[in-house]
Amino acid sequence: MLVNSIKIGLVVGAFATATFSVTESDVETTQEVRIPSSIDQGSPPCLQMYKYIKAYADTFNIPANFAFGIAYAETRYNGPFQWRYNPAQTSCTGAEGPMQILLSTARWVNKDKVSREQLRTDVKYNVKTSMKYLKMLYKTYKDWAIVAGYYNTGYPRVNDYARKVVNFKIDWK
Repeated sequence: MLVNSIKIGLVVGAFATATFSVTESDVETTQEVRIPSSIDQGSPPCLQMYKYIKAYADTFNIPANFAFGIAYAETRYNGPFQWRYNPAQTSCTGAEGPMQILLSTARWVNKDKVSREQLRTDVKYNVKTSMKYLKMLYKTYKDWAIVAGYYNTGYPRVNDYARKVVNFKIDWK
């Protein structure tokens, strides 16, 4: 007989500790698992942005300052406590959402039929797409300044935007 039990421990920082006990034929195994805090689609956009930029920058090996620099340059995202941050922005060129991704770019990067609405309002999808795209560009150009310039203009160049992104310093107060 298999018995599963979950005990949630003390919340420390952004993580909770869970203990899983599994009993099968008088053999008990206990495993400690770190569960990230639950920031989901119902959380404030500023917290979602922070969580997803950190997570996907790490996943795709994008320097965190660079990733946050792109977010700041595109939609003026200024950290996890910017309570009035509006991620559902559209540019005059048609770029959508918090990381300002073109619909055609999102469809090409993800090989799916994302809608303009989802791209604009789904913070997780938009950030993941952006980080995936940045990694693709970096594999091609091997230079973060050129990647930033390409992200901004569609051409491999180092412009003022690229210099600002590459030199972005996190200064959230």
